[in-house]
Amino acid sequence: MADNHANVTVAVYKKPQHQLSVVIIGAGLAGLALAGLLGKSGHNVVVLEAAPQISEVGAGLTCAPNLTRLLSRWGLDGSLRPKTDALQHVSLRRWQGGEVLGASPLMPEVERRYGAPQYVVHRADVHTALMHQAAGSADIQINSTVVAIDFQKPSVTLEDGRVIEADLIVGSDGMKSTCRKLMYEQLGQIDKAIPTGDAAFRACIPLEKVTDPDLREFVQRPNATRWMGAGRHVQGYPIRHGELYNLVSKIRFKSSMTDEWDKVMCHPDPGFAEESWTAKASKEDMLRQFGDWDPGFLRKLVDLIPDDNILIWQLCQHEPLPTWVMGKLVLMGDACHPMLPYVAQGAAQAIEDAAVLHLALNCVSSADELPVLLKAYELARKPRAEHIMSVAGDNRVGLHLPDGPEQEARDDKFRLLAQGGDNPDLLGNDKTQLALWGHDPEKEFLENREGESTAFSTDN
Repeated sequence: MADNHANVTVAVYKKPQHQLSVVIIGAGLAGLALAGLLGKSGHNVVVLEAAPQISEVGAGLTCAPNLTRLLSRWGLDGSLRPKTDALQHVSLRRWQGGEVLGASPLMPEVERRYGAPQYVVHRADVHTALMHQAAGSADIQINSTVVAIDFQKPSVTLEDGRVIEADLIVGSDGMKSTCRKLMYEQLGQIDKAIPTGDAAFRACIPLEKVTDPDLREFVQRPNATRWMGAGRHVQGYPIRHGELYNLVSKIRFKSSMTDEWDKVMCHPDPGFAEESWTAKASKEDMLRQFGDWDPGFLRKLVDLIPDDNILIWQLCQHEPLPTWVMGKLVLMGDACHPMLPYVAQGAAQAIEDAAVLHLALNCVSSADELPVLLKAYELARKPRAEHIMSVAGDNRVGLHLPDGPEQEARDDKFRLLAQGGDNPDLLGNDKTQLALWGHDPEKEFLENREGESTAFSTDN
């Protein structure tokens, strides 16, 4: 597969045609990425974060080439790469007994194909790197809860009564977005999360807790492991150079909405999960779902998880928005396309939004041109993000087949991977990988704007 990215460079921090004042609501990955890009380009940027401190929760984060390509281009390799782990392959296992069915190659083959690496890292380490970059050129304000937006002026009103005006408001406030809710109200509609019946457990196991020699050797391998069973699957991999072992599980369960079963540690939503990265669960909850899985490795790992270290996340779907732009408010990230985690693209798509919106705003020659450039951003990003939302939903079915003929046929395909067979896991499928990982949003956006393709050069 030809690599058309490795030698391409882009003038990321080109001086904008017109200096804008921009208010970004939310200091998550996408909000901080955009703040750093706009600030370093010369725009006036204020970031409003409702929380009393800037921090990131969660656990391991899979960074695909379409994400790492951007982070490298933005100058973050020096601070971030030393904290990452490059995994060699994904080992695919049966839930019962842990039989190895096959393996999907990762590094270094992925980097050869796409000109950028794939690695895993603690989510907090990416957040910290983006925070440091943004803090040098943006005004980041905590305890700043937005309660109202004037879409035309534009301005935001905060809970403490402050009113902040700007040329543009960017809603990057996550899956429970206030900005999206207020936009829906303007449209006369209700913003509603639709539970899928799935939930995901997240946990990290400190290496010092792993004293069993065989288990310790297992968790220190530079590989990911995916256990698949009826209605659920679990993925584990080392982060922070083996200091932690990250486990994520997902499940689909029977509910009033569906007859089907499916879950990363994904599992049936036990009823107390919420659409949040920070809700707590217990080890008992996990054992009820995975207590009889792979006694040689997975069950032992679950037993080692600290009971106060387990997060649970209800997996919800949102209908695609009719628009990401209203007046001088624009949405990005989970605020406009919350992703199910079945193709590991949530963070990547949010960062792609930041990349394209930054370039679009640098093309504005006066504030009057904002509507045109915001529409260009939406046209560049909305179809792709919504297509990936659909692909993620499709992949959840194949990963969680109940034991039976379909599961056996799928597993036979996994066994043929070493002979070059097609991967039934869409995340390991060549065609899907090319569409997800081979995409360069900055390159595409600039080349599709007349006269802007010269921002790229090819080194011979």
